[in-house]
Amino acid sequence: MFYFDDFYGKKVLKSSLLADVDCFFTTRDFVLTSASRTDLEFDANGNRKFLIEKFGLKNIYTAKQTHSSNVKIIKSEKYFYDDTDALISDVNNSLLLLNFADCVPIILYSKKDNIGAVVHAGWRGTALKILKKTALKMSTELNVKLDNITALIGPSIGKCCFETDEDVFNKIVEDKSLKKYYEEKGHKYYIDLKLLNYSQLEEIGIKNIDICSYCTCCMSDIFFSYRKENGITARHSAVLRIKGI
Repeated sequence: MFYFDDFYGKKVLKSSLLADVDCFFTTRDFVLTSASRTDLEFDANGNRKFLIEKFGLKNIYTAKQTHSSNVKIIKSEKYFYDDTDALISDVNNSLLLLNFADCVPIILYSKKDNIGAVVHAGWRGTALKILKKTALKMSTELNVKLDNITALIGPSIGKCCFETDEDVFNKIVEDKSLKKYYEEKGHKYYIDLKLLNYSQLEEIGIKNIDICSYCTCCMSDIFFSYRKENGITARHSAVLRIKGI
């Protein structure tokens, strides 16, 4: 179950499935990336420094997100990854951060292995199955058993607001007979990106999944929404710290 929590006076969203892990989704109250909102640049820079200080880090691991299906396993000495939409870490006391404004944020974590990932899945990433690819990479390259992974599918644009034309719909939804993934209204399609990502995890045997019901477009007073704000917006973030041992 998802719930709002306090992080040193800042409002964040956590899940009871990983309540004892340093991972959360930020809100407008804790902006870490200003994007086109230059008026929030000072706050974002200050909040990132605050995050580094509170967790005792040298820096944050992040990426230039391009709506790809590129997944990288971080290296301890490299903090920025170009053309990457999922980061995996087995580095002690490392912090992963990716940014969102309607796309689906996902946190994967295996408590047994102390290995985790943060995934950015917009409609393109969902169509390319970046989430499934990330989980399988954790398994094949870092020997994480899939049934040890807990997945948090965070706040994103919901089926209520994600309206697309037929060309995009055809790229995202493979089995058109499965009506639970979409609703057709006239010549428009309303797609459930969170549920599609959920199905990718179920497909490979991951069962410990929490899926957030919040729509960022409907709740743009709490989260940033690219669609609702016509592209002039900052970003909320998915944050995961791999604890030191």
